[in-house]
Amino acid sequence: MALNPLKWPLSAIGGVLVTIIFCIFTLVSIALYPASFSPLNNWLSDLGNPSLNPAGSIFFNVGCILTGLAMLALVAGLGKWGAEGWKKAALVVGQACGTLSAFALMMIGVFTEGTPLHGTMSIAFFSLLFLFLVLTNIAIFADRRYFRWIGYYVLLVIAIDVIFIYTYFAYAHETIWEWLAVFSALLWVAMTSYNLLVIDRKKPANAEK
Repeated sequence: MALNPLKWPLSAIGGVLVTIIFCIFTLVSIALYPASFSPLNNWLSDLGNPSLNPAGSIFFNVGCILTGLAMLALVAGLGKWGAEGWKKAALVVGQACGTLSAFALMMIGVFTEGTPLHGTMSIAFFSLLFLFLVLTNIAIFADRRYFRWIGYYVLLVIAIDVIFIYTYFAYAHETIWEWLAVFSALLWVAMTSYNLLVIDRKKPANAEK
């Protein structure tokens, strides 16, 4: 049996898996949370805290690890845009930030909330994700193959990230902004996966795979 019967590019598969895995594992973890749970009062990482969520924490933490692995495939596939000059440099640095962000997400699943390194991994994840989004979209925004509406949407995602980082460090820990930052970025992943799939489908039949 073929491992990839749909013949999708690995990058698009990675992006789809990022979206599906994180949503499913997060929803299962929420369903098993023993107390009331709300984005207005709880951090996402509360789901992975064994003390707060004894039965559901394993699902959230495994979900973070698997999502990070799938994210590596998506990040690698962004090289399809083939930017040149300074844009190529921005794309390479952006991909490096995306790769490190994926590893930080995996470490969030390893170092759960309440352990010494959890806060460090969380800050690293969001900071690197922010740089990944900014640099990647600077590099590919003008490419005609990159859907312009996705590029404009990313401006909203970046703005949400800035607000989340500001509210986290400046005056209050507003949990809702973390949820908005994560799921708005997740929607960008889904959009970009579709964009990468369209690029692959338009590739000449005799082009190298």
